[in-house]
Amino acid sequence: MKTRKLLAPAILPYITAVSLSALLLAGCTAPVASPPRESSPTTSATVTQQPSPTSPVPSPSPTTALPTSSERAAPASWPEVVAEVQSGVGQLSVTGCAVNSTGTGFLVAPDLVVTAAHVVDDAAAISIDFGGTSVGGVILGFNELADLALVRLESKAAGHQFQFQSSEPPIGTEVAALGFPQRESLTLTRGVVSGLNRDINFGSGVIGNMLQTDTAINPGNSGGPLLNLEGKVTGVVSATRKDSEGMAYAVTAPRVTEAVSEWQKRGVPMAPVDCGEAPAPNSGIFPMKVSSNHDQANNIGQALLLHGQGINRGAYSAAFKQFTPELGASFGGEAKWSEGLGSSYWTKLEVVNVTGAGDSLEANVLLQTRQDAGHGVDGQTCSNWRITYTIVWDGAAWRIAGTSLPHGKPQPCN
Repeated sequence: MKTRKLLAPAILPYITAVSLSALLLAGCTAPVASPPRESSPTTSATVTQQPSPTSPVPSPSPTTALPTSSERAAPASWPEVVAEVQSGVGQLSVTGCAVNSTGTGFLVAPDLVVTAAHVVDDAAAISIDFGGTSVGGVILGFNELADLALVRLESKAAGHQFQFQSSEPPIGTEVAALGFPQRESLTLTRGVVSGLNRDINFGSGVIGNMLQTDTAINPGNSGGPLLNLEGKVTGVVSATRKDSEGMAYAVTAPRVTEAVSEWQKRGVPMAPVDCGEAPAPNSGIFPMKVSSNHDQANNIGQALLLHGQGINRGAYSAAFKQFTPELGASFGGEAKWSEGLGSSYWTKLEVVNVTGAGDSLEANVLLQTRQDAGHGVDGQTCSNWRITYTIVWDGAAWRIAGTSLPHGKPQPCN
């Protein structure tokens, strides 16, 4: 880490001043990217639900047999499917060195989440939110040429564990995708299987035997489950064709089952990408809690989580992109802003309350940071902040537009 020259109030100015050709990968919703043209769903319904290289990484969990059958009666309708399985679908917040992104994943064991490889590619930090509780993760298995990845959670989740369909569904089978498109809350879109055995080239190589569907897929959906009416996974959402409406692709369930079984037996955890000068120890993951019942509270929490993960991993370019252009300019640019952080990093975040409506909201937040005494307010090495963030919608993502300290300077941790 390079030497910081700022003194005790170094973090305070930051806090108070704000304080592939024809194919489009569908999973990474990058805040800085313009949203692609959306496909029209056959039917849609929205359901709203409330380690650096030198650090040790978790060892693989003991092999867990993938469930292949259910003892209960299969759901008979899409509302029943959603009610049964939604607790096992999580939103991934992925910090890269230069950009943040989001995607979808789903539980196949209490500590294992399946997603698309391009969602977690080059990740410096990964966290997964299940209904307002965020859990850190490390990649246990990764295959770019199958667009599949398996993430091991740092702690077990209590959500639904998905089963896989044992064979490919016939053309015409009704299916639905569950995920978080365009940074929205959990969303269901319906369609049918429109083709099988498709060969798709994402630019890095051909992925064979893909399932084609006319289900509406958008950025943020990738890595999510494509389900049948029994609630079983028929495929993992991968991509959509941007030059053609109603053409999306998923990795078939038998291929996913094969990969997950292999990684459970012989998975090797991957160290996160090192962005350099990371101030936080280990993975830099911190707990995030959403206590507000505002409809956008979880989305606001994800925006702040990505910002904090970027700071913790030294991915300052990615963290800086969470600001509005106006706020970023007020700091004098990324380099000056990052210098002002000193040695500070985030250790705990709670979104207590969100108020407002439309494109501008206020988020009252409890934030805990750690830093060297020389960079802390009044020499604090651990600080508890009560911050009000102004968050605005720019048409693609929620951005930090400003902050205030209505309760004054931070208090030292007990």
